[in-house]
Amino acid sequence: MTGWNNGKKVPWLRRAPGILGILMVLALVGVRVAAAQQTEPNPPWPVPEDAKKVKNPVKATPEVLTAAAQRFRENCALCHGKTGAGDGPAAKSLNRKPADFTDAKTMKKATDGELFWKITTGRLPMPTWSQFSDTERWELVDYIRTLSGKAAADKKEEKEE
Repeated sequence: MTGWNNGKKVPWLRRAPGILGILMVLALVGVRVAAAQQTEPNPPWPVPEDAKKVKNPVKATPEVLTAAAQRFRENCALCHGKTGAGDGPAAKSLNRKPADFTDAKTMKKATDGELFWKITTGRLPMPTWSQFSDTERWELVDYIRTLSGKAAADKKEEKEE
């Protein structure tokens, strides 16, 4: 198609420079957003206030924690690491550092509802885990809560040795 029809310009061809300009602006914006994400590897992850207030309905029984630990090893440890320190085998290749669940100070600030919401919704590179049932995700919250306590106990044992 040459853009001409019986010696007259085709209407869309007159709009081509404007369309091209818009596409170039959108491409530049996309590059800037991508660059910003590269320079800020762990930007804040805002959670809706109502999600933060949700209480965990699942009690952390030994059975619950055992099942959740297995689920964590199978689905989360690749990035978050076996102990939850954010040092899994895939962590080095990610633009955003995985959360360190062994950091007691950080974990104390996060509510159960916040953790549940983040597990449910995900944020690249972390996938959404909404394929797990609500109960399974709450169990993961219970298990993740144990990781900062285990880290503190491990550090205490190291000092005593």
